[in-house]
Amino acid sequence: MLIAGIPTPPRRVRGPAALAAGLLAMLVLALLAWRATGGAPSAPSVPPAPPALDRMLRHAAVLAAAPRPIATAANARARDYILAQLRGIGLAPTVQTSTVQKSTIRYWGGTDVTLGVVHNIVLRLPGSAPDRRKRPALLLATHYDSGKFTLGAARGAAQVAAMIETARALQSGPAHANDIVMLFLDGEDVGALGAKGFVEQHPLAQTIGLTLKFDASGSAGPLVLHDAANAGSSTLRGRTQALPGMDGSSLMARLARLTPDTPRIGPLSGIEAPVLLFVNSGRRFDGAGTLDSIERLDPAMLAQLGASMLRLARHYGDAPLARGARQAHAWFQLPLLGAVQHPAILCWGLAALSCLMLARGYHQALDDAGPSVAPLLQGFFGVALLLLGARMLLWERRDELAALTRMQDNAAAIVFLVAGGCLFIATLYLLRRLIGATPVFLGTMAWLSLALVVALLAAPDAAWLLAWPLAAALAAFHALQRPRSPPTRFLILAAGITPALLLFVPALRASWAALAPYAMYVPTLAIALMMLCFASLLLLLPLGRVVGAALVLALAACAALPGQASGPQEPERPRVEPNRLVYFKDMNSWRAYWLLPPQPLDAWSKQLFPHLEKPAIHVDVFGWHSPRQWYAIAPREDRIAFPDALMLRNPRLAKPSPQPGLRRVEFTLRSKNRAPHIRMWVAGTKPQHSTLDGRVLTSKESPWSLSLYGMEDQLLRFAIDAPDDDPLAVIVEERMPGLPEHLLPPGAPPRMPGTGMTVSADVLRFN
Repeated sequence: MLIAGIPTPPRRVRGPAALAAGLLAMLVLALLAWRATGGAPSAPSVPPAPPALDRMLRHAAVLAAAPRPIATAANARARDYILAQLRGIGLAPTVQTSTVQKSTIRYWGGTDVTLGVVHNIVLRLPGSAPDRRKRPALLLATHYDSGKFTLGAARGAAQVAAMIETARALQSGPAHANDIVMLFLDGEDVGALGAKGFVEQHPLAQTIGLTLKFDASGSAGPLVLHDAANAGSSTLRGRTQALPGMDGSSLMARLARLTPDTPRIGPLSGIEAPVLLFVNSGRRFDGAGTLDSIERLDPAMLAQLGASMLRLARHYGDAPLARGARQAHAWFQLPLLGAVQHPAILCWGLAALSCLMLARGYHQALDDAGPSVAPLLQGFFGVALLLLGARMLLWERRDELAALTRMQDNAAAIVFLVAGGCLFIATLYLLRRLIGATPVFLGTMAWLSLALVVALLAAPDAAWLLAWPLAAALAAFHALQRPRSPPTRFLILAAGITPALLLFVPALRASWAALAPYAMYVPTLAIALMMLCFASLLLLLPLGRVVGAALVLALAACAALPGQASGPQEPERPRVEPNRLVYFKDMNSWRAYWLLPPQPLDAWSKQLFPHLEKPAIHVDVFGWHSPRQWYAIAPREDRIAFPDALMLRNPRLAKPSPQPGLRRVEFTLRSKNRAPHIRMWVAGTKPQHSTLDGRVLTSKESPWSLSLYGMEDQLLRFAIDAPDDDPLAVIVEERMPGLPEHLLPPGAPPRMPGTGMTVSADVLRFN
């Protein structure tokens, strides 16, 4: 057994033992503080609402009166309101109208093309510097559109309201050196079309030196730095100078990208300038945003948003800006020390240093062990078995872990973490007894080094979480190899383990708060396991009895928490539900239908579907592979026109194609309803090439679908090349918000305004 690497003081002393107990107690208190503070940080206190807050609340209420999807009448009303407010201040905004195309590869295969006409509002506030035309400008960006089933109060309306008042304050306040461009984006909800149109087509995009984008994923909470792109140390440092204490980290930016519907930087990163994305995330709403109403919007959040936006605009409006992308940076918060940012490549240096110290540690251990390397191999593979066992145990408890994410508070999660942590540390001590302290410690550090290399390859800007603690732990190990007094040895141990506590505990709490609402827990478990691995440092000093007593006390302290934990959190319901009813007018059957997704029917809805006991598949109209839904025949409204399609070329009736094996079909399409959204897809074959008015949509063989926005009543000419032997059908759906209310029975319950959908459909068959 290898024992030469174990530093052993002559006698056990009370001083180090007491300090060790205090260190473990601090860890337990940190976990309890996590529970006490809840899942999301609270917004700082805000003084009584100034007049600007009253105006912002009025702006938000007007904009959030109804959903504002792209190309709809509500979207146009919101745009007109923003223009009127800016012109009322004495400013001269312009509207950028652009046609933007975006292609997406679907997860299950196929190309989905989005083509839309966007209307961005662009406002330029000239700077006061004599050389302002040569200086890069500051861009403030947000979006004013929303999804189909959300009022977009906190996500969209709040940011627009704050930007209007920021423009007012900048117009009447002290002069700023740089030009400031304000951008109100359209089409954010359908693939950030507005941002793509600005980056690719607006001349001001080539003058931007820094972009500040504002968004939200909740109705309350403080503003945090949610993500960054192309940003260097000076840019990241500027946000802490403007707003000291602002939270956020590059690790959480990486983890947030795993969640659905999270705010993203999107095409604005293509400006070739730094981009900072600021988000409010307290009181999260659902993915569709049905909870995002003006009644749920926290006025304190809106006040802080307006104040923060103005301070950021004034700070960066006077700061020297430079175009061009910077190397990737890591950024995070240290307790008591504040914000830290450094180039991500520094983590590679720390990793190299850690690997050198690890190799030196193994070399020293081999010298002490003599000819046998068995203990070192046992330590390496013993830790591997421990990690594998932890993984298997967590897999067996996956249902319980999923249930923890649905709890109202974090009490049960803390109990699970502490109990699992105690078991993990106890197993480390068992390995120490069987193999020795040095082999177990080096084996643990070896696996952490491998994890660090993987993190550097996958996410170098998030590897700081492991790079700094690993280097500190290995440095402490080497310092402990020399004879020292017991207090000095303990201070070295504390210095080696402190970086892990300072970095991992906040990351553990933040990752759980961000991911648990989406029933995601694997990243948090990975962070917890890496943090527990640093407990192997405790094996290097004779603190077994103290650690054992601390583990027993921790378990006893947590035994009371399950009684305080509440059950699963009740899902919050919107004050007014969106109307998901669809009026579907079908050309092929020459009938109209009421459709509703599977959901319990109220008394009024049962009048529409009297002949169904449960949702079913309507094979005759929608086919065998259509989803189950409520359906019933509805009166046909002839004022709703069918898609106006005209076949121009059918190869079966024309000369042979110059390309053997392929046929080209051509047709025109026009929406007499001026539908804001036209959805199309091809069935029966995989087109190899397709165009719209000469614009290439797809150029390789794949399943084909297309979304058109804002085409109004334009005449659209399509050409599709497909295999000659395959049947080809083009399904066309014109989708319009609202319902023919006069066809509905009286007494309808209140629903979110602007919801419900009317669809006019046709199938073009080319046999």
